[in-house]
Amino acid sequence: MNLPYPPRHRLYQAIWGLVCVLVATLLISVAALLWNQRATALAESRSQLAQLTSGAEVGLNRALLAIDVLLATFEELLAGHGESDAALRERASGPAVSAVARQNLMLRNVVLLDGQGRPVTAFGGGATVAQADLPPPVLVRKALSQALPTLVIGQPMMNLRSVERVIPVARQLRLNGGGRALIAAQIPLDTLVPLLMQGMALDEVELTLEGADGALLIGLTAPQGLDERERVAGALPVASAAAPGEADAAHTRLRDLPGLVSARRLMYADLWTTASLSRDAALADWRRQAWLIGGGTLLLVATMVLAGSLAAVYGRRMHRARTDVARSKALLDQALGAMVSGFLLLDGQRRLVQWNQRFEEFFPWLSPLMRTGATFRHVLESTVHYHLPGADAEAKREWVEDRLRQQRDPRSTLEQRLPSGRVVQITERPTPDGGVVILYHDVTELRQATADVEQLAFYDPLTGLPNRRLLLQGIEQTCADAARGGVHAALLFIDLDHFKTLNDTMGHEMGDLLLGQVAKRLHGGVRVGDIVARLGGDEFVVVLPQLDRDTATAEQQARAVADQVLALLARPYALDGHMHHNSASIGVTLFGRQLQTATDVLKQADIAMYEAKVQRGNTVRLFDPSMQAAVSARARLVADLKEALPQDQLRLYLQPQFNAEGQVVGAEALLRWQHPGRGLVAPGQFIAVAEESELIVPIGRWVLATACEMLGRWQEQPHLRDVCLSVNVSARQFRQPDFAAQVAQCLDDAGARPHLLELELTESLVLENVVESIAKMHQLRTRGVRFAVDDFGTGYSSLAYLTRLPLHRLKIDRSFVLHLGERSSDDVVVQTILGMARNLELDVIAEGVETQQQRDFLGAHGCSTYQGYLFARPMPVEQFEEWMRARPAAAAP
Repeated sequence: MNLPYPPRHRLYQAIWGLVCVLVATLLISVAALLWNQRATALAESRSQLAQLTSGAEVGLNRALLAIDVLLATFEELLAGHGESDAALRERASGPAVSAVARQNLMLRNVVLLDGQGRPVTAFGGGATVAQADLPPPVLVRKALSQALPTLVIGQPMMNLRSVERVIPVARQLRLNGGGRALIAAQIPLDTLVPLLMQGMALDEVELTLEGADGALLIGLTAPQGLDERERVAGALPVASAAAPGEADAAHTRLRDLPGLVSARRLMYADLWTTASLSRDAALADWRRQAWLIGGGTLLLVATMVLAGSLAAVYGRRMHRARTDVARSKALLDQALGAMVSGFLLLDGQRRLVQWNQRFEEFFPWLSPLMRTGATFRHVLESTVHYHLPGADAEAKREWVEDRLRQQRDPRSTLEQRLPSGRVVQITERPTPDGGVVILYHDVTELRQATADVEQLAFYDPLTGLPNRRLLLQGIEQTCADAARGGVHAALLFIDLDHFKTLNDTMGHEMGDLLLGQVAKRLHGGVRVGDIVARLGGDEFVVVLPQLDRDTATAEQQARAVADQVLALLARPYALDGHMHHNSASIGVTLFGRQLQTATDVLKQADIAMYEAKVQRGNTVRLFDPSMQAAVSARARLVADLKEALPQDQLRLYLQPQFNAEGQVVGAEALLRWQHPGRGLVAPGQFIAVAEESELIVPIGRWVLATACEMLGRWQEQPHLRDVCLSVNVSARQFRQPDFAAQVAQCLDDAGARPHLLELELTESLVLENVVESIAKMHQLRTRGVRFAVDDFGTGYSSLAYLTRLPLHRLKIDRSFVLHLGERSSDDVVVQTILGMARNLELDVIAEGVETQQQRDFLGAHGCSTYQGYLFARPMPVEQFEEWMRARPAAAAP
């Protein structure tokens, strides 16, 4: 519906107000830009000055320190009995002393003076001391008066003999017997200038080496060069600070111009090195840029004023025309606006003629597009994105064409659900001129009452998805349709991993939030026509109808959808301000080529999902008939395993552990199951089943008690009393609240020495809950029990956590030992583990050592304990004890 236009004077005010706002904004922005650029130019100049002074400070400090160290060495070279000039001259005439005097190329005219400041000898160029080479008396007195000898630096002077400006330096020497002497030298200014100028890249910069009192040692200006004045006017702006500093509101040190100064204090004689730059030089580039920007800004302002003038003229003309149109339509708009139903009038070419406000309330996204003359197809193409969000372009095009086909029967009635949730009934009637009148009636309340009844019967109240009852009907119908069409269908059985842990730790409210988000992701992530339902708890089902006729192709299609769902559910969840990561296990089964009950299909997908759970979740498994047999076999294995402990069918085997000298230092306890029908069952065939059925807890307790009993019995046997026994601990057993108390009780009951018991834990077990793990380990470590990390290198240990754990040993996994010397990646991993163990002061044992080449490689890189078939195979306890009894008479491996 068109609205009245604003008065003409208000339009002018709006135009010129906008122009004024734009001009003011532009001027303010340009001013802020110029000010920021000015600050940036000053900051860059400060930074460059700081780099200059920092480089000069480092170079000068290094040079002066080298001179100080060189002069200090004379004290050791001149040490001896006697302090007379003759004695000093004799010791100074040695070749070693003369060589030291020539070591530093920056020094000139090195002379030796006695304790009264009288010259004794000179180094280089003869022993005669020239008057021009002597330091000033003030420098001599200052150096000899020092309680703690250090380098003393004097004011620059002219050496009349060499005709060059030099800086005298001196250092007091302490002689044997409490005597003193003085070593003096001269530093040519030319040798210090490069140190002061290093890194200089600024034009018009001033560099100085000066004292805190303003005495100038070296002054450099660009491009004039060396400044030979004796003092600098004014004190340093930062001379009172103990640390390096800068001064913005300051004057340059040589030309006394307003500018920037950076000063760094040297480590000797309260000397400072400074770099200063006039403010005009620092801002020269900025001023050039400011002129350019200012000119461009004025041109842009003029353009804005001209555009405002043209807009005002155009607005005056348009206002006159629109006012006439608005008057003629106001009455009609008022009548249409009072209608309860939405109204839309199309002409014979299906173009918009008129509409009312109620129509725009039904379709608010169309308000910007509604204009007389627009085609109804354009309206549909604009609104289809809101009706079919997420659909592909083909589906949206088909929706538009279907709606236009329905309009060919102008007496039709249809219903449409809006994105807002409202339901409208659309009635179309022809007009005499070939157009169409379309009325939109809101029937939401009527349809909602019908939907509420259906929702209660067939949908899950938490997620809004179909429940089990509606799902079973959908599966039966899909199976019948697939059988008639000769195609496949698939069912995805989805179970969330670790959902119980979330409920137990964060509460059922968080679990409900997660289930709601999972339902939304599943519903929005599958194809149109797929069925998404919730069975209950954390179990969801997706039914995929109309897959390919070919079984292999249908499996690929179902697997692709399952992988997509798996990735979708693995994305992080925001649960009431907490980020939560979750995964899922998905079982997939095909059906439809032959009639099956919905219960059978669900059972097959459930079996496949269980196989995914066996693989530790976050994976997809397709149903195979062999899985049914595996489930039955697993059930029989669990039933037999429950009788293993009561029937005394479990056995311990021991595999010896050797040191580098071939001596047995310990053994690892390995579990075997002596089944009356299956024979000797290896742990790989039943440990995983024991973990899942939680039988691992009583089995682990039996292993621990049996091991402690062996250690207690071995104390009476000299050949076994010092053998350490390693026992693997499962995750479920370690997580028992009373685990530490169980271990302590087993040790006490058996009378075993705790330091001979070593508990082997996996990396993932220890790092799953670091705080709890450290507490339990420390509780047992204080009693003497040792801990080792089993299969080290196969997990993702954090070095920070590793250093906090009270570990005794790392165990290198056999997968890395197997290819030692053959695969460089394994060599590097093993060397890294050994190096890290040395740094953490941990023992290392390598398991699975089967060849001499592996043994030699490990020994060469610092591994001193071994376990594997190269040395001995696992053996029953009785055979191990007999083998150990006979070992002293046998040759070591």
